[in-house]
Amino acid sequence: MTMFRTCLAAGALLLVVACSSRGSDAPTVAQFESALDAALQSLKPDGVTERTVLFEDVRAGDANGPRHSFVATATIHDYGPGYPANGYYGQTCVGRIDGWTFDMLPDAAGKWIVQGRMTADSQCRDNPAEGQAAVAVASLAGARAQPVAPPAAPSGGSLVLGEYACYGTGGRPMAGMGFVLDADGSYADLDGVRGGSWSHDTTAATISFSGGYLDGQRGKGVSAEGFALTDTVSCEPYR
Repeated sequence: MTMFRTCLAAGALLLVVACSSRGSDAPTVAQFESALDAALQSLKPDGVTERTVLFEDVRAGDANGPRHSFVATATIHDYGPGYPANGYYGQTCVGRIDGWTFDMLPDAAGKWIVQGRMTADSQCRDNPAEGQAAVAVASLAGARAQPVAPPAAPSGGSLVLGEYACYGTGGRPMAGMGFVLDADGSYADLDGVRGGSWSHDTTAATISFSGGYLDGQRGKGVSAEGFALTDTVSCEPYR
């Protein structure tokens, strides 16, 4: 796989290393929009019967192992019918996602999820009549996400040996989490002090750690790009 990688290092008393990569098998913009729409629909507020997410601009960013970033601009239109029999016709609320960054990654079960801020500040108006939204969806910019198949989960059988770096939500490097996988089935931190053993299940695409500071941890979605150690932590080969 051809990959592009950029690393930035800075520090005197503190050394910070940020690295990014993007492979050809990354999720597409359409797949991200579909996944984010599904996540937002699942968070629809009480009293809202129709939630419409209109995407204006979505751009793929960099990746850290199996974690892929996207920057999105969109509008969330929520319609609630109220209680017409009581003379209340509900409200329409419009919220903005303005250049927010999200992460798309496989969770601990190997299913792709979207992480990031999911609540937009909204402005609400009372609906003028039964079944009539105070703000029409057609008056707003953007387009709905198209139904597409989710990206395939990373396949197994391609675990990379050597040094790994780990990243948290938003692709932030996690100090003290780096480690080295050796061919003899052992691992250790970057100082070679704390460590234990590891085993790789190529069929299940998992890696399990025993002993040391990663004792009991089980990474999933193992591929040449790395693996998800937890739902919020991913690790990738440091090249």
